[in-house]
Amino acid sequence: MSEVSTLSTSTIAQVLAESFADDPSFEMVFNQSSGRLSTIQAFFEPFVADARKRGKITLTPNLQGACLWYPADVDVFDAAFEQMLIGIVQIIAERVGEETAQFWQYLIEQVGKHEPQQSRCEVFFLGLKSSARGKGLGHDLIQPALDYADQHQLPCYLVSSNSRNLSFYKRHGFQEYCPIKITDTYSMTGMYRHPYQPSNQSISIIK
Repeated sequence: MSEVSTLSTSTIAQVLAESFADDPSFEMVFNQSSGRLSTIQAFFEPFVADARKRGKITLTPNLQGACLWYPADVDVFDAAFEQMLIGIVQIIAERVGEETAQFWQYLIEQVGKHEPQQSRCEVFFLGLKSSARGKGLGHDLIQPALDYADQHQLPCYLVSSNSRNLSFYKRHGFQEYCPIKITDTYSMTGMYRHPYQPSNQSISIIK
């Protein structure tokens, strides 16, 4: 894994921008032809900055993908985070237009309504550039979050914005938690993972 501390926030945001450029939700929101990648990068920069302060960032070698996640002891959706989201709405409005910004605000409100209430590890963004997919790198990105959750016997939650990724998350122990309807033709999926319970290997001997 690449060392996060040596990289700028904008560099990590660029990795995520390239990784999510073909994601259905980003194709809906960032559908302009001019300056699209730079706009998506500007969208990700506040999230990366927040994860650097309060969460965790995992990067693949050669910066082919990234994962932002939060341990369970972090109150992800605190007042400062809500203010950050307002700032992101403003970024979208300035770069893409007010109507698109309002749609993205609606999208995150729908996602927020389905957040579990119990203490949990939260995987916020996990993405790989198209050329790096299908090589096992997604496993390397998500495993630190799962190891943390298992070590502390805590559940893990994420929202999949692409139905093609559901099988990947299911292979890593996630189950479909809830559908999150965004439009009549597009839904996201809340995914929930219980911590791994090692089987008891001890053998009872009855005399």
